[in-house]
Amino acid sequence: MSLPLVLPYILSQLLGGITGAGLVKVMFSAVEYQAGVGGAFTPDPMANDLGKITLAELVMTMFLTTTVTMGAVNKKTSSQLAPFCIGLTVTANILAGGGLSGACMNPARAFGPAVLANRWDYHWIYWVGPMCGALSTVIYVRY
Repeated sequence: MSLPLVLPYILSQLLGGITGAGLVKVMFSAVEYQAGVGGAFTPDPMANDLGKITLAELVMTMFLTTTVTMGAVNKKTSSQLAPFCIGLTVTANILAGGGLSGACMNPARAFGPAVLANRWDYHWIYWVGPMCGALSTVIYVRY
């Protein structure tokens, strides 16, 4: 991605997260919305170590971004099966890490519900883990 497009891309992702969370809020009754905490991720630090949760987000994001990079973006390794592989990776991540961290894998996915539900407990996990995971993929793919 060219440097001038980075900021609009990030803002679009965050706006998309807020829009998606807004649609969820409109679709469900207030009781149902509150029961699901608006889709916001709130890990229980007593039940789980925050370091483990952050590491889980890092690893899941690294798996996802590696699959996208190697399956869809990299011209040498791209495949027509990339969409299927990406979907399987997301599914595997949700099954493996959903109970631990919610399997966010994208800060914008956590940001939108956090804004609308006003739930910011340990929100940093959903920025640090995915950003470090994506950076790990960049380092891994480069070398």
